[in-house]
Order: sequence, then C-alpha cells, then structure tokens
Amino acid sequence: MEVREISKKPKNSLPPQERDELVKKKRKEDDKLVEGMFEFLDAQGGWLEFTYRVYPGESIQIIKLIHGEICDLPMGIIKHLNNTKKKVRRYSMELPSSGQRTPRSFDTVSRVRFTPTAVL
Repeated sequence: MEVREISKKPKNSLPPQERDELVKKKRKEDDKLVEGMFEFLDAQGGWLEFTYRVYPGESIQIIKLIHGEICDLPMGIIKHLNNTKKKVRRYSMELPSSGQRTPRSFDTVSRVRFTPTAVL
C-alpha cells in the first residue's frame, strides 16, 4: 500500500505595500509607448486581432494590427507580441527499429514581430 500526501506549495508573498509598489513600477514600464512596425509572419498582408488585459481592474482591450502597419504601442503589448510563438514538428524519414520509439522534436517559430523604429 502506498500513501501520498499532496499539498500546495507555500507561496512566498510580499507584504501588500511592497507588492503594490512593484505592480506600479511594472505598470509604468509597460505603459511606455514605442513606435514601430508590426509584421504578421504567419499571414503576410493579413491582420491580427486579439484581446489583452494584464493588470486587475484594467478594462479588456481589443487590439487589431495590420501587417506592415507603423503604430505606437505600449511596451507591455510589444513584449506580448514578440513572445508569440508556435511549435513546428520535425519528422525523420527513418523507420524506427523494432521496439524503439523516435523522440518527438520541434522548432519554435515566431508568429508575429514588432520592430521599433526609434532607439529606446
């Protein structure tokens, strides 16, 4: 017989005052506007529409960007866009020998890109 005890890990939370200061600092950094060009690498010539909200109490924003458009975006949205990736599977054409499984492998490819036109 085996008995396992599953419990949540204790959270290392900051005092509310320090946490609020960090959130304000991060929010100020994320709200800084940057001018640049949006590129939709998956569908060049197309557009991308998504909803965005990070901080509690913020309203939900619906953002529509067109490939090749030059616009001003907040730094938080730029970070979100530049971290949008997809997995592309790699297949080998070799037949596996008896009983062996081929490992699954994949590449990560960016779907979209926002390139700043001005130096930060």
